[in-house]
Amino acid sequence: MIEANTINNMDCLDGLAQMPDGCAKLIVADPPYFMGLTHNGQHGQFNDLAVAKPFYRQLAKQLRRILNDHGEFYIFMDWRGCAFYYPIFAEYLPVKNMIVWDKMSGPGNFYNSSHEFILYGCIDPQTKKHARNVWTERGFTSGSIQTDGEKIHPSQKPIALIQRIITDASVPGDLVVDPFAGSCTTAVACIRTGRRYVCFEVSETYAAAGQDRVDKLLAERQARNTKK
Repeated sequence: MIEANTINNMDCLDGLAQMPDGCAKLIVADPPYFMGLTHNGQHGQFNDLAVAKPFYRQLAKQLRRILNDHGEFYIFMDWRGCAFYYPIFAEYLPVKNMIVWDKMSGPGNFYNSSHEFILYGCIDPQTKKHARNVWTERGFTSGSIQTDGEKIHPSQKPIALIQRIITDASVPGDLVVDPFAGSCTTAVACIRTGRRYVCFEVSETYAAAGQDRVDKLLAERQARNTKK
């Protein structure tokens, strides 16, 4: 059984299988985009993603199983993989919209890549979201490092962005699950907002770095409380 408020160094499918039905209020997922270089050093192509279909189908099934009747999910993707990810997740999860995250700047030679997509959905059809589906939040390339500390992971998301998701879709005490935790920004945001969390990260290096990040935050909070 996977316990709350833990960072688990394991394959997310193995971990999710150990979680009970309907235990999560919120899923925050930032899966690998799989559109970089292939094993022979050539640029990846869209068809290269086909090998990942069985994994993502299993993932979508597990995410649907653990979400409760009022659960919501936010899944990051970019323009290159959107056509691949969307139909797989939409087959098992009730997708409602696509959020555009405007990072305000980014790399690129054929117009700068300054945005990412966030697939959004909810289990309860009565759940309503009235904010715009275009969000502006600085990415690490444009200054968030000043408030988020050291950049640990190449696709690390700013804490403010993840906190926005968490506060939009949960209340204190709810369980938030992140299957691809990376530097564990989701865990940090949950601690700051009073949510419980379960994070999975297959890389031992990133899991350890994320745990260190969480431990430092908890130590700082304890020190402040002791001084009061």
